[in-house]
Amino acid sequence: MFILARYVPSVAKSKDADPLERWRHFESKYAERITPVLTSDEDPALDKDEMIELASLRAKADRWRDRFFKACEGVAD
Repeated sequence: MFILARYVPSVAKSKDADPLERWRHFESKYAERITPVLTSDEDPALDKDEMIELASLRAKADRWRDRFFKACEGVAD
């Protein structure tokens, strides 16, 4: 039996990753997930998993933003 696997390019480990690219990546993912919530005329109905996902994406974007600014100033993690 064969299992077909989709090729997923490897993402640089956090110490090797470009902070600006990672910040952009997580900001984009967060924006994609939060836009329907913010633009809906109805009261958003988010379940616990969705709220956790949004909080996690926001935290990751914030961490990579901080790393980017630290890199601009030459501060090591």
